[in-house]
Amino acid sequence: MESEDTMNKLKPCPFCGKEIDTEKNVYIPERDWAPSFYDPDSGGNPIAIHCECGLTFCTDTWDWKEAVEIWNKRANKEDTKC
Repeated sequence: MESEDTMNKLKPCPFCGKEIDTEKNVYIPERDWAPSFYDPDSGGNPIAIHCECGLTFCTDTWDWKEAVEIWNKRANKEDTKC
C-alpha cells in the first residue's frame, strides 16, 4: 500500500520527464488565488500543473489529492492503439 507522501507526490512530466516544482509550477487556488475587481468571490480556477517544456494541464478539480491522482494516471502501453 502506498504511503500518504507517495500518494500526494506528482510524477514527472509525461512528455519531457522533468520533475514538477509544486512551489512554482502548480497553480493551487487556496494558495495562489486572490480576489480581484473582475473575480471577487469565485475562489479561483481549478488546480493547474505547468511544466518547463510548455505543457499546461488543467485538472478540472479544486481538490489536491484528486488533482495528483489525475496527473499521475498514465496509459498502459497495452491500452494505447496509435
